[in-house]
Amino acid sequence: MSNRRRWQLLRDEWRSNPRLRYGAMVILAILGMQGWFLLSDQVEKRMKAYASDMEMLARLEGVRKEVWWPERAGKVAELLQTVTGTIPEVAGKGMAQAESQAWLAHLVAEQKIGEPRVKVEDTVDVDGYPDMWQVISRLEGNLPNLGHQAFMHSLAEALPWVQVERIEIGEGEAPRVVVTLRSYYRKGVPAVDGHLLQQVSNQQESTTNNPDAADLAR
Repeated sequence: MSNRRRWQLLRDEWRSNPRLRYGAMVILAILGMQGWFLLSDQVEKRMKAYASDMEMLARLEGVRKEVWWPERAGKVAELLQTVTGTIPEVAGKGMAQAESQAWLAHLVAEQKIGEPRVKVEDTVDVDGYPDMWQVISRLEGNLPNLGHQAFMHSLAEALPWVQVERIEIGEGEAPRVVVTLRSYYRKGVPAVDGHLLQQVSNQQESTTNNPDAADLAR
């Protein structure tokens, strides 16, 4: 059967069968309504996004007109400098470990922690802060009765240069505490050996008192 014959039969069936026409119109109506709903949802989403963008633009425009930004930036810089100044300064990696060990020993004695076990890791650099070192340490021990509050208060007072990474406190009259700490230190200028300074001073004095030696040095 040729294609022309098929189209002729289909057209005759369409004309002679009203149910077929009604069914096709219903399907087209459903598809049209679905398309309309989808288009309406997209339009509504775009309108909401546009309204949100305009609101953000208005806020940014208002912020741009404010004149107190430089003043606030200066205050923030001063606060950062003040906080950074509270971080201890050490002359080397070994000194950073010693400082961390000493602080933990003081904490143990102050809080009367029983059966303490302290472990201090190696000193490493702080990513993004080339002038800083960090030391990871771990403290285990038994807190005295009702010593939770005082222990937590001591940890809070050490901020920001000592930060708690993880803490576990058990139950009972003498609860077991396990805390992992991260201590920060500022890199200071390495201390110069006093004997070396004395040698340099003596050499300069000898050169000054002996003009011939000074001429020979030149």
